[in-house]
Amino acid sequence: MGPASAYVWESSSETLHFPKLNGTNYYVWSDNMKAALQARLLWLFVKGLEDCPPILPTTHPLDSEGKPFVTTSAQYRNWITSKKKYLDWLRSDSAAMGLMRGVIEFGQREHIQDATTLKDMWDRLQTIHVTQWQGINVHYYYQELYTKKWDEHTTMSDHIGFFLQLRRRITESGQKLKDIHIVHAILLSLPRSGIWDVVKQNLLDKGSGLTLNTVTAKLLSVSDHIKRECQLDESEKK
Repeated sequence: MGPASAYVWESSSETLHFPKLNGTNYYVWSDNMKAALQARLLWLFVKGLEDCPPILPTTHPLDSEGKPFVTTSAQYRNWITSKKKYLDWLRSDSAAMGLMRGVIEFGQREHIQDATTLKDMWDRLQTIHVTQWQGINVHYYYQELYTKKWDEHTTMSDHIGFFLQLRRRITESGQKLKDIHIVHAILLSLPRSGIWDVVKQNLLDKGSGLTLNTVTAKLLSVSDHIKRECQLDESEKK
């Protein structure tokens, strides 16, 4: 623990700057929260890799005769070392719990009211927002997958990212989703006119060579080309 623990404890009063967890934004929130915990060396607590040290008596340890060990004894020094490890772990875990609680809406805090550790908090929220709702959610994920349309005010990178995020949510719910379904969903989301029809036809002509990487690379390239052409036209008008 050592330096990581000290850093976390000193930083525990900071505020995270992303939307708080509510009833509809768990996936975006959990991505942001995970990144925040990783940056503070706290994700190991959530993964259960930073185990809580044994809880020791808080009073002076006694020998077999019921007398306190002298402070110079090995037993006493071991007790002091073990006690420090436990308190360091407790400070870090408690600070992390406070950090997370600060980005959870009051209505969602009922789910973690009795949580005793950071891992306990995370697991409870995941159970509520993922495990219990995954059967219902996956139905709507598929609906979004095949009905999403590209808004030209959205960058192509963000548009593709939307589909990749949907794929992750669907697979996390236990479903298997081949890349070819994402490919066709992305192509169906594009406008049915002009250059995009040509791009789609050229891609579909690849047959078995049609891969997710090929499609995303091509769409990003075309989108970037269109953007540069528009910028050039604007500059010529001036």
